[in-house]
Amino acid sequence: MRDEIILKLYANEQYLDYLRRHPKWYYFLDLDPQYFSEFERVVKKALKLTTSDRLETLKNQVNFAGSLIKYLASQ
Repeated sequence: MRDEIILKLYANEQYLDYLRRHPKWYYFLDLDPQYFSEFERVVKKALKLTTSDRLETLKNQVNFAGSLIKYLASQ
């Protein structure tokens, strides 16, 4: 595997953890370093790190806080 790919993996612990849990990616990243962008996309989707996932999490937290405030106000 090329040094720049190894450095990118070690720079992001989530990527490294995902790679250890899904070793098939060692083959693809060793075969062609251009697979790294696909690897990043798959990791972000699997770990729910995409922008839409983060917005959904924020929306859920705001809804929970609003419900909690309504509940406490009714007491």
